[in-house]
Amino acid sequence: MAGQEAVNRYARAFVSIIAKREDALALFDEFHEMLRGLTENKAAVHYFMNPSILIRDKVETMNKLMADTGTDKILRRLMVILVKNNRFNILRYLSEPAKRMLYEELGMVEVKLTVPVDLSDEMETRFRTAFEKKTGKQVILSTVVDPGVIGGAVARIGSVLIDGSLKTNLVKIREKLTGDMQWR
Repeated sequence: MAGQEAVNRYARAFVSIIAKREDALALFDEFHEMLRGLTENKAAVHYFMNPSILIRDKVETMNKLMADTGTDKILRRLMVILVKNNRFNILRYLSEPAKRMLYEELGMVEVKLTVPVDLSDEMETRFRTAFEKKTGKQVILSTVVDPGVIGGAVARIGSVLIDGSLKTNLVKIREKLTGDMQWR
């Protein structure tokens, strides 16, 4: 990955500024969409990564692009700083660490829950409440349906994996009964 230290430094600076705003989450969403749009646009990537184009021209282009799209001034400043410092190459890596840092700053945590079928609103609320109790933080719950889970659920909270799936429990029971270790 391109300069993880630089990515974390820019993400931390950005989050320290936006976390103080009431619209921090909406601003992050704008930031995320802007990064996605810029990094998926091959012409933009080619232009901003081209060493034969002067930095001042890139800065001018970025300023115009951001002004034309009505981008928040904090985001415009960040983008201009990244271009001035020849750091366009780290854009695609900024979103995840910035989101993680922002959630931490706001006392939130993202839980990715994999379940075998769509959850009812009641079940989703029960999961969210249980995770909030467990983490002591406000939970942003995202669910993914995977029929391969075969009952139960698998949750990822940051780097922690909680596997409560029936399939995993059956494998553990088999291992206890037979003494065989199966590689999953």
